[in-house]
Amino acid sequence: MLLRLLLVSFSLLLSAVIAAAEEDMVRLKVEQRYEQFQVSDWFADSGLDSMLSPLMEVIGQQNILEDEQQYYHAADLYDAGHKQLAFYYMHHLAHLGYSVPQFYLGYMYNVGEVVEQNYEEAAYWYLLASMNGDADAQRNLGYMFYYGEGLAVDYDEAIYWLSQASFNADPDAQFELAYIYDMGEVVAEDKFKAIELYKMASRADHAKATHFLGLSYRDGDGVETDYATAFQYFSQAAELGHTAAMSELGYFYLNGFGTEENFDKAFEWFEKAKAQNDINAYYNIAWMYENGVGVQQDYEKALEHYLVAAKASDPDALFQVGYFYAEGKGTKQDIRQAVYWYERAISHNSLSAMNNLANINYNDTGQWRDHAQALELWEKAANGGHLLAQYNLGAYYETVENPSRDAQKAFEWYLKAAKQNDGESQYKIAQMYLSGNGTDPNFEQYQYWLKQASDNNYQPAKDELGDEGETLDPSILEQIRKIMEEANK
Repeated sequence: MLLRLLLVSFSLLLSAVIAAAEEDMVRLKVEQRYEQFQVSDWFADSGLDSMLSPLMEVIGQQNILEDEQQYYHAADLYDAGHKQLAFYYMHHLAHLGYSVPQFYLGYMYNVGEVVEQNYEEAAYWYLLASMNGDADAQRNLGYMFYYGEGLAVDYDEAIYWLSQASFNADPDAQFELAYIYDMGEVVAEDKFKAIELYKMASRADHAKATHFLGLSYRDGDGVETDYATAFQYFSQAAELGHTAAMSELGYFYLNGFGTEENFDKAFEWFEKAKAQNDINAYYNIAWMYENGVGVQQDYEKALEHYLVAAKASDPDALFQVGYFYAEGKGTKQDIRQAVYWYERAISHNSLSAMNNLANINYNDTGQWRDHAQALELWEKAANGGHLLAQYNLGAYYETVENPSRDAQKAFEWYLKAAKQNDGESQYKIAQMYLSGNGTDPNFEQYQYWLKQASDNNYQPAKDELGDEGETLDPSILEQIRKIMEEANK
C-alpha cells in the first residue's frame, strides 16, 4: 500500500511541474565530440530536481526502489503505455549516470516520443551514454553525424562512433559500417573490411547483412563468385524473414544455382516473398506460369502476376504485359493495350519494348504504322546492344523493296548480331562474305561464319556443310567456286 501511495504521489508531483518545465528548457549547443555540449541545467531549472530528491530519499530509506529496480520499473511503465511517467524515471536515472537510461532519453528526444523532438538534446544524451560504452547510443550518434540530424554532417565522427558500436558487438552498427565501406562513397572503398563486418553482423543473425553476403558471393563482389556459399547465406537470411532473400532463394532453386534444381521449392519461396509484396517474386511466379515450369502452364495467371509487377513499374514486367496483349496470350489480343504497356516499358529504357514497338510500327497496316518511328526505335535498341533489334535493322537495310536499302549497313548490323552468337545472323554474314554483298568477298570468313552458325544449330548452315560439319559438301563447293570467280571479276 505504501509503495502504491508513493508512486501515485510521485506521478502527481511530476505531472504538476511538467508544463512549467517545458516552457523554460535550455537548448544544448553542439560544438565538439567531447566538449561540444553545454551541461544541461534543464532538470534543475524545471524544479524537478528539488521536488524529486526528497521523494527519492524516502523511497531509498524504505528500500522500496533501488536505482536498478527503478530502471526496470520505468521499462515496465513504458511497455504498459505510461510513457510520460517512464520518461521522468529515465531522466532521473540518466542524471545519476546510468548509460541505458541515457540512451533511452536520447531516443525519446530523437524521435519526439513523450517530449517534443529535439536533436540537440538527443545528441547530448547519446553522447553521455556513448562515453559510458553504450553500443546503441554509439550507433545512433553515428547515424546523427552521418545524416546530419541535429548535427553538422561529419563522416569521420560517424565512422568513429559506428566503429565503437561495432567493436561493442552491435550488429546494426556492423552492418551500417560494412555498407559504408562497401559503397566507398564517403570513405575509400574497402571490400575486404566490408565483407568481414557483414560476416560479424551475420553471425548475430542480422538478416540484411546476411542477404548482402549472399549478393556478394553471387556477384563476386569483394569475394570470389561462389553460388553454393551465396545459397547458404540466402537460405539463412530467408529463414530470418528477409523478403528479398526469399526471392533470391527461389531463383537459386529455379536455376539450380548452388543447389539442386527444385521447382517446388522455388515456387514455395517465391510465394513466401510474394506474401510480403516482393515484386521480383510476382515476376518469377508469372514466368513459371507462362512457361509451365514447376506448375501447369497458365497464361491467365501469368498475366495476372505480370500485371502486379508492371503496376509497380518493373521494366521487364511492363514489357511482358505489352507482349501478352500483342500476342493475345492470357487475354484477347489488343494492340492498343500492347502499345500502351510497351511505351511505359520504354520510359524505363526497356530495349525489348523498343524493338517490339518498332515491329508494330513497321508491320501494322493501320493506325500504328510508322516506319520512321520503327527505324528510330530499332536503332536506339540496337545501339543499346539488343540482338533482335540489330538483326531487324540488318533485315531492314537488306530488303530489296526498301528505298533506303543499304547492303553495307545491313552487313554491319548483321555482324553485330552475329557476334552475339545469333545463328541466323551468322549465316547471313557467311552468305554476304560469299557473294561480296555489303563487304569484300572472303572465302575464309564465309567458312568461319558458316561453321559458327552450324554450331548454333542453324539448319541451313548445317545443310551447307558436309556430314562431319567441318568441310563443305562437294557439290556446294563447286557452286561456291563459281560464285567467288564471278564476284572477283
